[in-house]
Amino acid sequence: MRKYFIWFSIAFLVLIIVLFNSLSEFDLPSAQQRTLHITYHQHTLEGTLVLPQGTIFPPFVVLIHGDGPQDRWSEGGYLPLVNFLLSQGIAVFSWDKPGVGGSTGNWLEQKMSDRADESARVLEKLRKQPELKDSKGGFLGFSQAGWVVPEASQLTKTDFVVLIGAAINWRNQGLYYTGERLKIQGNTEQDIAKTIKQEAEDFDRQFTEHSLLLPCHSPCTRQDFERRNALSDATASLSSMQTPVLILMGLDDRNVDPKETVMVWGKSLPSTTARCIKLLPGATHGLLRSAWFDYQLSSQWPLWKQGLFLLSGRYSYSPGALNTVSAWINHQKCES
Repeated sequence: MRKYFIWFSIAFLVLIIVLFNSLSEFDLPSAQQRTLHITYHQHTLEGTLVLPQGTIFPPFVVLIHGDGPQDRWSEGGYLPLVNFLLSQGIAVFSWDKPGVGGSTGNWLEQKMSDRADESARVLEKLRKQPELKDSKGGFLGFSQAGWVVPEASQLTKTDFVVLIGAAINWRNQGLYYTGERLKIQGNTEQDIAKTIKQEAEDFDRQFTEHSLLLPCHSPCTRQDFERRNALSDATASLSSMQTPVLILMGLDDRNVDPKETVMVWGKSLPSTTARCIKLLPGATHGLLRSAWFDYQLSSQWPLWKQGLFLLSGRYSYSPGALNTVSAWINHQKCES
């Protein structure tokens, strides 16, 4: 009986240690972070700069959100990634979208070109920070950032770019998303094709060059946001992009067609632009393990999946994904 008690105690202690280490990935070191306020047009953007310990003039990334009313750490979802980057000597800055958290304004007013200009101005602000004045800096963007970052990287000095789950064409992305959603729901291929055909016809009828120019309601709504951005396509921006770029797409992405993104980036980038373009097997839109997190939205996760993410932290990501990101930021090296 004493032997079993000892083994039970050891197992319980190991579990407590694992839980503590996992949950610590969702905390940022308070001594290494500070709040910045950036004026952009008539609004104030509030964000947090987190610096790695013991690194002089570290490389830094500016996080560029995907869609939706995102706060600076995407309700904590970014934190395992941020802590991993800090452990690799990389500084991170992220801000609340306009009208979210501590930022003023309304993100629904923004076109992709507005987001690109805003992102470039933020990167310039970071370069003026004393701890970063001799650092290399670039963008790390997700999903919708595929329309934002290629343009932003040409508006200001940018040393590198990382894009995860990057979209190319707004129309195509929406149709792909619908198709994957219908697959998950168990619809037949015939029904899926019929629905997508109808959605494509509705899109082309509703969204035109003229519709982009119509003014917002007051304030701008989600409908306005979609209408004003519906013809977004990243291809033209890619053709003149000179910044070294890493494109990572999960092969099991249910939000953006990974094969389209890889094909267009590979074909459109100038031949002289350094690039690393990779399809990661077993990875989702956000590069999480698809065996664990095969959903289109994190809001669809059941409670036990949320718990699994909290317990797994950085290990929720597809094997090698985070190392590939940090190697590109630090050295513009394409890890195999």
